[in-house]
Amino acid sequence: MSFTLTIGVQDLERTEEFYRNILRLGIERFVPAEGHPPVLLLCHGGTAILFRELATLEALHPVLFQNLQRHPLGVGTTLEFAVKELPSIARNILREDLHTLYEMEDDEFGHREIWLHDPDGYLVVLSQTDDEQDG
Repeated sequence: MSFTLTIGVQDLERTEEFYRNILRLGIERFVPAEGHPPVLLLCHGGTAILFRELATLEALHPVLFQNLQRHPLGVGTTLEFAVKELPSIARNILREDLHTLYEMEDDEFGHREIWLHDPDGYLVVLSQTDDEQDG
């Protein structure tokens, strides 16, 4: 089974910078069809996440956006990623002076997580267990 999630963002370039260069996740920019605005695609496990600019989504689906401005982006949404290079990503986060909500390490179970918000306010949880450690 595959799953695709579409996320609305203010700025594709800023989103691409965050997910590719800071979090080191494989994100691709592409144009879905001639004449259409670009989107970002992040495939992780069996899930695909499409990042589309809010202005594009609103133009395509104006009825869905009638009440959107009453709520901040990201409310109630958590994007969780199991990653292999968490220490390196943590250094990127520190270097960029990004605010983390939690940085947890569970030595008993060999599990580590970092929680932070992406540029649009979506909660991102990065996790690594001992068997995913750099080696």
